[in-house]
Amino acid sequence: MKKKKTLLKSSLLSLGLASYLLFRNQPETIVLKEPVSEKMSSAVFDDTTQEDTYLITEDGLPLALTIIQPKNQAVKAVVQVVHGILEHRLRYRHLAFFLAKNGFAVVLSDNRGHGDSVDKKNPLGQMPSVKRMVKDQLKITQFINDRFPSAAVYLYGHSYGSVLARLYLQNNDYKVTKLLLTGTLQYQKKAKYGVMLALFADMLAGKKSYSWILKKLSNFGSTDKTWLTNDKIEIEKALRDPRMLPGYNNIGVTTLWESIRRLKDISFFACQNPELPILSITGAEDVAITGGKRGLVDTKKTLNKIGYRKVEMLDFPHMKHEVINEVDQDLVYQAILDFFVK
Repeated sequence: MKKKKTLLKSSLLSLGLASYLLFRNQPETIVLKEPVSEKMSSAVFDDTTQEDTYLITEDGLPLALTIIQPKNQAVKAVVQVVHGILEHRLRYRHLAFFLAKNGFAVVLSDNRGHGDSVDKKNPLGQMPSVKRMVKDQLKITQFINDRFPSAAVYLYGHSYGSVLARLYLQNNDYKVTKLLLTGTLQYQKKAKYGVMLALFADMLAGKKSYSWILKKLSNFGSTDKTWLTNDKIEIEKALRDPRMLPGYNNIGVTTLWESIRRLKDISFFACQNPELPILSITGAEDVAITGGKRGLVDTKKTLNKIGYRKVEMLDFPHMKHEVINEVDQDLVYQAILDFFVK
């Protein structure tokens, strides 16, 4: 009996030690190397204008927006851009100017916990919940409707932004006229285990902590950016970009995995706009993110099963994750423009 008690105590001690080592908090304060500007500005170019501003959410967070639009022509539609993980809105300015020159207004924004969309309650690297992240995008759509009352809204999400854009559709697909996805992240069966692990880390170390195991499994902080694009110049830009985040805290990781898990919650999609045109543009070399041909087929089947009938998939050869930053980005830009004008 004494041996059993000793063995039990040893096992519990080992379990506790293992839990501490795996989920221990590695304190981290994420600070952008480039100071966040306190004043937002406006600029006028030959054929486009750029305006930087803040949109205050219901909980008081200032969402940073950049509005780029044509100067001397009517706005055909407004493109609402949702960026991916660890990045920021300014990485889409090049595409935005291209679209503006072709008659489209573009609203770029920093997701909550990214770039300039931060405050004391919402520091860099923190995404509090899936609901909150989607709600922010709905707030931006309302801003667009107020600013451009007669213009249609085209929603565009890249990578993790493609996940948020799809979850946006659940009860709000009637608010947008077209949906564009790039770097379309596939549903992953392991997402539910990621959520469980992240919730355990939340419980042991705290939601705002940075657990070692989550950082390790998520590969945050990696200096390998070769998976992004074949364009070496763009890779170097990403490596040197002072506004790119090194990772997320525990609740941020929880939100990330929970978002992916919900992609298959088909019963939660009301599908009020089944004729919504949806275009996914990916790179054939981006297998780890999109799942390759099998993953893209599954993504399309899921959207079809929800009820969307007009889903088109373009998978460009010799391209990686960030198709808009590829060597042959002109092909992608033209495909996007063709989708928006038709």
